[in-house]
Amino acid sequence: MDNIERKYLTGREYAALLSMFAQVSHYMVLLPTLEKRAKMIPGVWESLTEAQRLTDDALNKIPKTIPENKLRHVLADVQNAKIYVKIEPPGCVPSVDMTGFSYVPTKALNDLLLYVMDHECLLCDKTPDEAKKCPVREMFDAALPHEVVAKDTNMCRYSDMSLGLGADTE
Repeated sequence: MDNIERKYLTGREYAALLSMFAQVSHYMVLLPTLEKRAKMIPGVWESLTEAQRLTDDALNKIPKTIPENKLRHVLADVQNAKIYVKIEPPGCVPSVDMTGFSYVPTKALNDLLLYVMDHECLLCDKTPDEAKKCPVREMFDAALPHEVVAKDTNMCRYSDMSLGLGADTE
């Protein structure tokens, strides 16, 4: 490792290096969120952490190829590199057979859910057992891709869900 040639980065290499450092940093922040789920499957957590370790190792060695007079500047930049991910709604139905399945733009779905909540859920006085059989709740469960946790376990989890579904949500 001591005899590695030090060469200046091209613009593309510099952009790629910044992007990779940002991606690895982002990966390290997100990885713990999936730890419990990944550990449910034998070997998956180990694979994810090994991928992180190998990538970290490689990225720690690449700067040793950069001339010392540029290295300080590059290292300052990579430490401050951040990546922002915006997930675009897909434009079509997936190719796998999912009869009765279609994508709905998030804003349209949120607007519809808010409208229904305002007209059906706002003054709902169902008991928890009645709420479990509520057709509106069943529709929400089918429409939302994520779990909604109730703040008050004596109420339906959708009775106070308007937080986070603002009209400006995309």
